[in-house]
Amino acid sequence: MSINGGAVNGRRGRRLPRNNLVTAEEPADRPDPPAVRGEQVARERPTRTGRIPLRLADRYFLAAHAGADRLTARVDPALVALGCAGGLLVELLLEDEIGVEPTVRPAGKGMPPDFLSWSVLREIRNEPDHAVRTWIRYLARTATEKVRARLTITDVVREVPVSAGWRGGPAVAWRTGSLDHRTPVEDLVDLFAHAESAATRSGMITVPEAKAEVALALLATGTGVTGRLGLSRPVLRQAERRSEDWLPRLPGGLRTVVAEVTAAREQWAMTPRR
Repeated sequence: MSINGGAVNGRRGRRLPRNNLVTAEEPADRPDPPAVRGEQVARERPTRTGRIPLRLADRYFLAAHAGADRLTARVDPALVALGCAGGLLVELLLEDEIGVEPTVRPAGKGMPPDFLSWSVLREIRNEPDHAVRTWIRYLARTATEKVRARLTITDVVREVPVSAGWRGGPAVAWRTGSLDHRTPVEDLVDLFAHAESAATRSGMITVPEAKAEVALALLATGTGVTGRLGLSRPVLRQAERRSEDWLPRLPGGLRTVVAEVTAAREQWAMTPRR
């Protein structure tokens, strides 16, 4: 079945390399495979507590939710899903695993660092040449749940059983665990409120870390999350100005993904709802 029909076809994808799988049966002291020179793996190394750093879609998910004891979306869940879908594509673009030319095509070695990214890449390899808009709409169907599941695996988000009340069935809620670093909301506030770095001040944004930070900020702005962070009016206006300035200076693929997420939000806003 075609992706436009609601599912990616059932052709068998390439088998995931053994060193990308984690199973309960494998011994904990199994040595890591040797690193390949030239690959950008530094940002995926475990922190001092052994936790893998947050991926971009993970950071967007956390920024799009508020509450310590029980997570609630800052914006409509449909918009959160669009942002998570865009974040999954941005992750692969930042790792040069896909390209936008102008349709989405696989471009790298097929070695993303986690299973969710690999599963998205496998679908793209099985269904190349679809437009970015098509992929965002398709991934948005399950992106929020899949990103949240990835966060539960790393113990950043935890499931909390709650009473279902009059509904008569079991229910769960979600809360954040401990982070080894600053929260994504703090990073966004700093990005909008403080002076710009040299990497984002002028010219094309080409530094990898700057591309990731700006893409996250633009996804948050494009889905309305930035307006729900409690920023003061001067900082919010500055965030809007910076977002307008940053977008045309992102590389083409990232710019296209962000623009399509923003366009999907505008279409969502104009769609009548019962």
